[in-house]
Amino acid sequence: QTLFAEGARGSLSETVMDKFGLRDSAQDAQSYGIGLKEVWEVPEEQHTPGLIQHSAGWPMDSATYGGSFLYHMKPNLVLCGFVVGLDYQNP
Repeated sequence: QTLFAEGARGSLSETVMDKFGLRDSAQDAQSYGIGLKEVWEVPEEQHTPGLIQHSAGWPMDSATYGGSFLYHMKPNLVLCGFVVGLDYQNP
């Protein structure tokens, strides 16, 4: 498996999709998401350098993909983020 990342609709990505017929199957369809990230400075005693935590699901319903992440970075920073797929249904 190869990950080719240059943005949502980059010219190189378009060439690769056309060359290998990546749009010919619904399984290989591109999907889009939106997210946010905050950087928190936390007390050293609440920080574990290198710790990575991911979540999936809640508070989204089971038909919506997405999730959150917490990345502990040196010196005492935590990157907190949430991503949701743009194909969600408006409640």
